[in-house]
Amino acid sequence: MTAGAAVVGVLSLVPSPAAGQGAAARTTWGGCPAEPLAFHTCALEKAKTFDPPRTPGGKPDMQGYWRGLADAFSVEGVSETEPLTLDAVMPWTVGPSLIVDPPDRKIPYQPWAAEIGRKGQNFHKYIDPRTACASGGVPRAGHQGASMLIQPSGEDYVVWLFEDHHVERIITTNGRPHVGENIKLWNGESRGRWEGKTLVIDVTNLNGYTWFDDSGNFSTDAAHLVERLTMIDPDTIHYEVTIEDPKAYTKPWTVVWALVREKAPGFELLEEACLEGERDLPRFLELGYRYYFGESWKSR
Repeated sequence: MTAGAAVVGVLSLVPSPAAGQGAAARTTWGGCPAEPLAFHTCALEKAKTFDPPRTPGGKPDMQGYWRGLADAFSVEGVSETEPLTLDAVMPWTVGPSLIVDPPDRKIPYQPWAAEIGRKGQNFHKYIDPRTACASGGVPRAGHQGASMLIQPSGEDYVVWLFEDHHVERIITTNGRPHVGENIKLWNGESRGRWEGKTLVIDVTNLNGYTWFDDSGNFSTDAAHLVERLTMIDPDTIHYEVTIEDPKAYTKPWTVVWALVREKAPGFELLEEACLEGERDLPRFLELGYRYYFGESWKSR
């Protein structure tokens, strides 16, 4: 059994691939091309002229249900020559890189880290943390599936709820400082601010125990993320996140995708019974795979 099987063998624990395949089939989102780099360029222009709805406090009103439209198999994209696109159980979806910077659209790993990510040591030795029912982390929890944005009165917080693995993020927007650097969290600590029409979220205090995708691409506990959410029309958010990590990368890198409003009548977030329904982990452990708690980089 390969590590690829370890990733794809838990179909009950991951969103239906139909969501990603639907994203690949669409050619536009919010009037912009669906291809991430083209979407990024177009969406930034559209955002300049779009006047979003406002909350009573005057901030852009992003409240509602949203669906991430990004295939999560690899943030660097999946080529037609990838063997797992032919997998009989859960084929990976061919798609472009979500990375818009640097220009080669690859994660700028340091040499030691490149051997661990990109279907390297992580993929072949460890159980995907999300497969083990841990949080997908930031930004992976928003790749696909449904989420909900709430902006409570008072404008001190933005709440982001994800259907995936019960992830919830409380984003303070009242200037509260970050907690001490020795406190490490699965989803980090989020501090938000408004820059014009854009919600900017500064994420620190990550423990480095999550991956960016099914391929084992990763960051360490030194990672610092800056997310930017900007509405480009009433039903589309341009989502952008820049990731820096001096332990693992040579420079920061940026990924982009669309969040599209979910407008189905009666729609609501459902409870995902991952821990209650998981049956594969004992088999993976018997085959020699290990739980991932940053072991691949902790000793460096």
